[in-house]
Amino acid sequence: MQAETLAGLMGLAGAVVGAGVSTGAVIWQQRKTAHEAERVHLLGMSEAAANGVIQITYKIEDHFADGVPHRETPEGDQWRTVLKALLRDLENEALRFPDLKVRRLVQWGHAEILRDPEGVAVQEEWVAPRYGDICIHFRTVMGTVVRREPFPDGIWARFPGAWPPS
Repeated sequence: MQAETLAGLMGLAGAVVGAGVSTGAVIWQQRKTAHEAERVHLLGMSEAAANGVIQITYKIEDHFADGVPHRETPEGDQWRTVLKALLRDLENEALRFPDLKVRRLVQWGHAEILRDPEGVAVQEEWVAPRYGDICIHFRTVMGTVVRREPFPDGIWARFPGAWPPS
């Protein structure tokens, strides 16, 4: 083989390898950028949902603080209608969390309050009403979401049945 042909083939091989490496690097960078964009999207969605849950917990506490009217009265019907709307908003926010533990806790708290609004409103001597406990722990968890900290696993001890045993 002539030296010029060999030099040409080596140049062609170098160009092919360079093009392959360049294309591979571009594809890798695009995938990395797409992954980062997805991560940023999920973090933003979680933060917005956490802020929404925090605001709803204050509204729930205010709603319960006014007292729970008797079920068989027009005031009781209206009170429950407002509560159901607040809980619907809470459930809507829960759907936005990609973290299963956070989503599960919010859905559980929603169901707990909806199932027995009178029961979670009971205040005994030295014991705060359960709705307040649920709302405070919601805010604790939402604070970890906003700060991008790990889920506070000690929360499950306060809510037996909220998370399946490991």
